[in-house]
Amino acid sequence: MNSYFWGYYPSVSFLYPFWVAFYGGMFVWTVLILYAAYVNQQTNESSAHKQQIKYVLFAFLIASFSCVDYLQNFNLEVYPFGYIIALFVIFVIVYAILRHRLLDIEIVIKKTVAYSLLTAGMTGIFLSVIVVSDYLFRTIYGQGSVWVGILAAFVVALVFQPLRDVIQLGIDRFFFRTRYEYQDIINKYSHALARPMADLDRFARIAPYLLWKSIKLSGASLLVLDRVTKKYVLRAGEGTAKELIGQAIAEDSPLIQELMHRYKEIDRDELTYRLHHDKGLTEQEKMWLERIIAELNVLKAALVIPSISESEYFNKPTLLALLCLGPKMSEEPFSREDIGFLDTLGNQATISIEYAFILEELKKNQEQVIKSEKLATLGTTTAGIAHELKNPLTYLQTIAQVMESGWDNKAFKESVIKMLPAEVERMKLIIDGLSDFSKQHDLRLEPTEITAVIEKTLAVLAYDLRKNNVFVKKNYPPENDKALAIADKYRIVQVFMNIIANAAQAMGKTGGDLSITVRQDETEVKISISDTGPGIPPEQIKKVFDPFFTTKETGTGLGLSITKRIVDEHHGSLYVDSHVGEGTTFTICLPRA
Repeated sequence: MNSYFWGYYPSVSFLYPFWVAFYGGMFVWTVLILYAAYVNQQTNESSAHKQQIKYVLFAFLIASFSCVDYLQNFNLEVYPFGYIIALFVIFVIVYAILRHRLLDIEIVIKKTVAYSLLTAGMTGIFLSVIVVSDYLFRTIYGQGSVWVGILAAFVVALVFQPLRDVIQLGIDRFFFRTRYEYQDIINKYSHALARPMADLDRFARIAPYLLWKSIKLSGASLLVLDRVTKKYVLRAGEGTAKELIGQAIAEDSPLIQELMHRYKEIDRDELTYRLHHDKGLTEQEKMWLERIIAELNVLKAALVIPSISESEYFNKPTLLALLCLGPKMSEEPFSREDIGFLDTLGNQATISIEYAFILEELKKNQEQVIKSEKLATLGTTTAGIAHELKNPLTYLQTIAQVMESGWDNKAFKESVIKMLPAEVERMKLIIDGLSDFSKQHDLRLEPTEITAVIEKTLAVLAYDLRKNNVFVKKNYPPENDKALAIADKYRIVQVFMNIIANAAQAMGKTGGDLSITVRQDETEVKISISDTGPGIPPEQIKKVFDPFFTTKETGTGLGLSITKRIVDEHHGSLYVDSHVGEGTTFTICLPRA
């Protein structure tokens, strides 16, 4: 021991300078790492993490003055006041923990207590088994044995790990209930989104409701990008955010720009703290923060979690949605565990919203494709329709010209009475079929007489069938047994139009027989359309309903794909049976009315 004016101080060996050099080097290295982390923080991001690093760095710099405690061993009589400096270091760290959430201190305390209890309990069990085993052996045999202790220790070792796992699970569930609640929320959320939805309004209601109920928030809402208006529309809200449904913020608003710049959450409390305590902010930066905070206040949001997609579908990184969370009802701040969970939820939402966007756009595109396919079909049949209408119109024109002079002629009058109704009915059939085919509206299922729809279709295609030498054979149910199916008469006409037109084209210029058979059972109306064309090879028959698959030089490859989709919308089924050299049969099954 060395004696100094304040008392005694322990002496050291010749290795002490090497230890001091090692310790000093590690200390300096740590300070440099902290300084680099502080400098590399983005100047315009939330200051919480930067503030945390700053206080830890400050604590280390204060701690450096405690090196005075090492000077005595180098023959310098300086009072060792390092323990006083340690109090300042503790004060700085505690302040950072409480003010800047340096640590989730509640979790740290709970973990320390929980796992200390676990260790103490397991040790107690271990010692108790050994003591009790030794006591029983002594009671029975009159003396102890070291082998009893070894055997007891071996038994405890076998059951230690399973028992430890059970006890730890119980402690985790008791002390860290929030973590398991979060896992339950994720499981519910993932299950709810397992099936992608095209209805974004329905999708948007899921996340706010689950979070509002489970985390006990004052409010929660979801804003989703509207790519037409380039605004983020609040599609669903709970609690205090419910009254905000329908409000929107522009794509170029400060909040949206800040989220895209950060690629992470925005905490209103952190922005507010930075605005009032960061002395290095310029006036422009202060105005920027004030505008963001104002938008958060309008949305009644204390925390915003972004859902940003980097999918190639959007061509560039795109903010799809904002999950806005109000303050907790308990008035506790959002912890890092909270934010970690919410980030996971945001990532899940990103994938789901991508699907919803894609499905929504596909739905719109499908309606456009159906319309385009109809126009294409009408284009090919326009000449035939004009020709079909020309004959009865010519007949009507002739009657009009000679009616005044020839009406008293008995033969002329009988001819007009016999022929005129048939020609008018023929024109009406063509116009009705054309009207049904061209109409576009939402699916409207109702009892529909299938033979009447087929007759309208044949009237529209009559010229093409005749030009291609196609002879139509009809096999309908008796008139007193009408074939009524649950169908949309405007949509189902396109099914027959596509299949009959394809059959006529498949038979080519030489023509052939087109057989249409309608039959029904207790549950279905079945319509079979058969041609005597060349048939479809086996390797192609599996692809006939695939989009853009066609064997025709001028075909789009969409007709049968659309036909299949329309039948599926009717909760029906469509089958194809074909043999090379013998022809092809399409069978449409629709629910019976």
